[in-house]
Amino acid sequence: MRCRTRSAPCQDAVPGGLLTTKESHLMSTRHLLRTAAASLALATALLATGSAEAAGTPYAWEVSLSGDSPAGSLKSVSAVNGELAWAVGRQEQHGVIMRWDGQKWSEDTAPGLPEVWEWSSVSAASADDVWAYGTVVRDQVLVHYDGERWTSVPTAGPSDDSWPDVPIKAVPGRLFKGGKDLYTYADGTWQTFPLPPLVDIRDIDARSADDAYATGMQYPVDGGHPVVYHWDGTTWSLLAEPPVPAGTDTAKLTVDSRDSVYVAGWADGPNADPPQPSVVHWDGTGWTDVTGSLTELYLHAIISDNRGGLWVTGNDQAEPAYAGPVFWHYDGTEWTKRAGATAPDGDTQWPSYSFYDLAPDGSDNGFWAVGDYSTPMDEYGDRLVNGLIERAKRLPVPSTRH
Repeated sequence: MRCRTRSAPCQDAVPGGLLTTKESHLMSTRHLLRTAAASLALATALLATGSAEAAGTPYAWEVSLSGDSPAGSLKSVSAVNGELAWAVGRQEQHGVIMRWDGQKWSEDTAPGLPEVWEWSSVSAASADDVWAYGTVVRDQVLVHYDGERWTSVPTAGPSDDSWPDVPIKAVPGRLFKGGKDLYTYADGTWQTFPLPPLVDIRDIDARSADDAYATGMQYPVDGGHPVVYHWDGTTWSLLAEPPVPAGTDTAKLTVDSRDSVYVAGWADGPNADPPQPSVVHWDGTGWTDVTGSLTELYLHAIISDNRGGLWVTGNDQAEPAYAGPVFWHYDGTEWTKRAGATAPDGDTQWPSYSFYDLAPDGSDNGFWAVGDYSTPMDEYGDRLVNGLIERAKRLPVPSTRH
């Protein structure tokens, strides 16, 4: 994906459209105010190697896909185990599905995939039960992989013109789908749960076919309010409204355990200030704000660490404005900001990294992160935006015994 300099906006890969929200952030006024000295200084101090952190549980980050690959931007990732995973996105006007075989990422060549502009969501329940959702023009496309080939599956509901990145979540025996209504698919049949006008479901997570959560907004953001629904195997029920600041777009959630759910989003800062992220926790009876020191982040992804904590990421906007690969970890009490790994060909003078999804890597000690980053400007003032996949691995804690 090629972009012009910051003096003019980039054009999106989708014909006739401007950049997505993230890509417009790359060209924002805040980036105009950066200085090379400040960026390089913070690069040295914060994001030198992407190796293990000194404080807290040690993790090591590594770049698994970058540079000249089939993907220009990746929006969603899902793993079956440490040897099998899928990531989806686009390269200009062409939808791309990448597959991890335990050694490397490569474009999925299994037969049956239709042409789309973008694949925006993927969810794997098993090696032979994988789903992907995409769009072409104004039509939605849903496909299923059975271990040998992809097959198109008729979907329910109209395409979502407001938020075409419709979420899906697959678990054994059921598929959940969001959008302007809530949908479940089982045994070849769709069930529709109508939602009030202007409600849009932006994310879904599930523990089983009988226990799922969905979040979104009753728009517009200014004057609207967040919504969270729970699926009990029969119907969806609306939970109490999450206590987030006005103007917060709640577009992400993760299910930690039964009756333990985290919902996240961000709001524009006042007077062009940095974004204000929010994270709230549902314990089965009520909400608690756990945002704490989390700050200055366009929060695009959240995941449970399966140890009572969380990881969140997106597009960092901390001063001095250095949007490097950044992850925040919540240990149940405090937040810690940690550095991801930088792409070998990534811009170091005006770096811009964004992640859109997180998923367990299937090994019980790490996770995948997918998104994109920018390269340095060329002699014509253009720069490339390349797809990016990083993997974080939990390192053994050194023994203190002698």
